[in-house]
Amino acid sequence: MLTLLGRLCIPGSAFGVGRWALSVKQVQALMEQLINQEINPLKLLFQSNSVHGGLTDKITDFFPAIVYVYDGDTRKLKYINNKVTDILGYSMNDISTWDNDLMSIVHKDDLENVKKELQKFYALKDNESHSYNSRLTLKTGSWKYFRTMGTVLNRDPGGGAASILFIAQDITEEIETGNQFKRIDELFNDTQELLKFGVWEWCVPENRITWSNGLYKILGYDPKLEKDTLTITPGFYLQHVMDADRDKVLYNRKDHLIHHEYDLYYKIHDRNGRVKDVREKAKVFRNDKDELLRVIGSTIDVTEQSQLYRDLAAYKAMKQENEEYLAYGTWEVDARTGAYFWSDGMYRLFGYDPETEKNKIVVNEALYQKHMDEEHFEKSREFLDDIISRRQHPESFVTEYEIRANDGTIKKIETSGKLFYDDTGKWIKTIGTSRDITRLRLYQSSLEEKIKDLDRSNKELEEFAYVASHDMNEPLRKVTTFIERLENKYRSELGDDGKLYLTRISASVENMRRLIDTLLEFSRTARSNQPFLQVDLNGILKEVQTDLELKIEETATTLQADSLPVIEAIPSQMKQLFDNLLNNSIKFRKSNVHPVITIRCLRLSRRQKEQHHLDAANTWYKIDFSDNGIGFEPEYNQRIFQIFQRLHGKTEYPGSGIGLAICKKIVDQHKGLIYATGEPDNGATFTILMPEHQ
Repeated sequence: MLTLLGRLCIPGSAFGVGRWALSVKQVQALMEQLINQEINPLKLLFQSNSVHGGLTDKITDFFPAIVYVYDGDTRKLKYINNKVTDILGYSMNDISTWDNDLMSIVHKDDLENVKKELQKFYALKDNESHSYNSRLTLKTGSWKYFRTMGTVLNRDPGGGAASILFIAQDITEEIETGNQFKRIDELFNDTQELLKFGVWEWCVPENRITWSNGLYKILGYDPKLEKDTLTITPGFYLQHVMDADRDKVLYNRKDHLIHHEYDLYYKIHDRNGRVKDVREKAKVFRNDKDELLRVIGSTIDVTEQSQLYRDLAAYKAMKQENEEYLAYGTWEVDARTGAYFWSDGMYRLFGYDPETEKNKIVVNEALYQKHMDEEHFEKSREFLDDIISRRQHPESFVTEYEIRANDGTIKKIETSGKLFYDDTGKWIKTIGTSRDITRLRLYQSSLEEKIKDLDRSNKELEEFAYVASHDMNEPLRKVTTFIERLENKYRSELGDDGKLYLTRISASVENMRRLIDTLLEFSRTARSNQPFLQVDLNGILKEVQTDLELKIEETATTLQADSLPVIEAIPSQMKQLFDNLLNNSIKFRKSNVHPVITIRCLRLSRRQKEQHHLDAANTWYKIDFSDNGIGFEPEYNQRIFQIFQRLHGKTEYPGSGIGLAICKKIVDQHKGLIYATGEPDNGATFTILMPEHQ
């Protein structure tokens, strides 16, 4: 203690004690040292107070802290310096009102903790000290943070603490600064975690690396739990770098760091094996001798960005391939600036190589005018003028025009566009696509010609069938007449064989007549030009039942039917359709089994319409005609709808083989579908899909 004071005691000071004197500045410096060191030097000062007289009071008043002594038994103040006034604003009279108990000004939230801390001072040994932090309330009502350090000043005969010396230093600014730095550190750590980056420093002479928390997290480590257990060296980091990229890392290039700054991309894997893309930016520092001292840098996880770049590059390549393969391009025009944007596909449409000519060409109206014929360009110009003048306000458009490409090729182009407007309705931009439909139009033209030829051929065939079947009835009538004359005039002379031959000829003529009649019926179906009307299929079914009443009774047929819809159809053809289907079920019944025919109807769902490739905007009905007849092999489910196709002999099941072909013709004319399912001896179901509107 004397050594410490001796260094600062100078003769001539206002505080002369014996031959020693202290200047004001030196005393203040002494106080700072006393506070910043331990409390023991001040303890010695108090213990030597009898030697130095009033030196203690004078010195403690220069202390930048509150110095006070507590009585160990009464827990009351025995001494306090004037800093209680300077720092907290209380006078000595105020202190007397506390009954010399400094606990009166301890912040209420810290009282319990301070009481616990005070108990610890009674257990201190002579050269030990203890400190704690708490808040003290100022006379103004606000409060400040204090660090209070204490030691046992004197002991009673029993060795207990008779008095305790305390120094309470204002640390409010320190706490606030610490909190501020803590908040900054937390913000920095949060920022690192959010942006997935970390900073580091490589001390090259010591080969030691320091990481921020962010770098630990990039590599999959928890900095709170594992920072102190890991030894960070270049070798440790290189273990996490992919083998193919290790030569890129600065730690592997210490003797070749010739640049001042570096910007590197490479791949790493974290402790869990996840591969990541990182970007590393570093700065190199050297001394005057050009020796490598340290490298500082940042490492950021760019895995997501790299994947986005790869996906974007792949999408761009795929889009370019699609544009080139499908012969289309995309474009955009800004109405405010008049600027045009073309994708590579647009350049190819107009006969330019985007790789070599894109930067040489200015895309504007003049370029379009150069390649379009005058008529199409003027129509396009008028369309834009109407939009600008707001005479038109379309949301989208589709147009078709011809261009002469740069190589002289004539192309037909179809352009689709979508227009955008601001809040006032002013046109601001248009985006769209253009595609080469030259081959499509040529194919359509060729197809239309073929359809015309086919329609003409079908019409001629239908007319031929009608005329032929009509004209063939005349010779049949003559044959029938001559057979009757032979029978009447020469019956007795023909003999048994002659009569048999005449019977067979008559049967053949009758079969031929039925065949011609059904062929005429089929021809009339194809040639029908009757109007479509609202037809109640329930009424149609009743009419057919009436017509087949005798046959239904003879065969004991049971008919069960759902309620049927009203659709747009040709009434006579619907009647013929229902008649043919019911007749078919009755005809192909099992022997000794009464026919049961069930008609079921339901409306198709959207999914069912999609399955059959039907017009989703229309309402469709599915009508099933099911029976318990002989059925058929599934392999014949298409063949039975072909004209003149039979699965059974005429003697067993007579007929012309045209009935189901007529059904298909009728359904086709109504833009519907018909198909059949069946199994031998297990009945058959004929299904028709009919639209509500034509």
